[in-house]
Amino acid sequence: MSENEILAETIDTSTNSNSNDKADIVEEKQDNDVSAELAKAKADYAKLKAALDKATKEAGDAKKALRAKQSAEEIAAEEQKAQDEATKKELEALRREVASAKTIKAVMSKLGTDEEVSGKISEYLYGAEDIENALTEIQRAWSAKEKALRLEFGRVPAPGAGGANGEDAEMQKAVALAKEIGRERASTGRSVKDSLAGYVR
Repeated sequence: MSENEILAETIDTSTNSNSNDKADIVEEKQDNDVSAELAKAKADYAKLKAALDKATKEAGDAKKALRAKQSAEEIAAEEQKAQDEATKKELEALRREVASAKTIKAVMSKLGTDEEVSGKISEYLYGAEDIENALTEIQRAWSAKEKALRLEFGRVPAPGAGGANGEDAEMQKAVALAKEIGRERASTGRSVKDSLAGYVR
């Protein structure tokens, strides 16, 4: 190897080791920056948590102090207000219950439904302005639908009453006719065609 080649190889080796050292230094610096930012974030969080705890404690203390400063009249007024609200809610519940009972009776009488179905319908009708007219309209619609169904199913012939051996009346008539024709033919000696001539048009 010539001197130039050796010198070039030495320079190349030192350049590679320098760039590896630089990369290690940059990576170490980045690690230090991340660690510093993490430590700063933890410190900020601790400060915020301490401030929040302090504010919560102060708010609780202020509320206790205010309650202690209130006069007996103010305390009584607050208790009366709470009691009035509870009474109002109870009264509303009783009104709803009475209205529901009346509506259930009306639904049962107008629509002929059972108590459970009437209860469900009355729940839907609660608060309606005119329950009686609403029920009357439901009853009219119900009657119209029932009438339409009766007309539709009235067109379908009812099945005949079952006869002997489960046969219906039409079948029994046909069998009787066939027996009669058979007896006539046997007694007169006429053909089937001649016997049926009176029945066929």
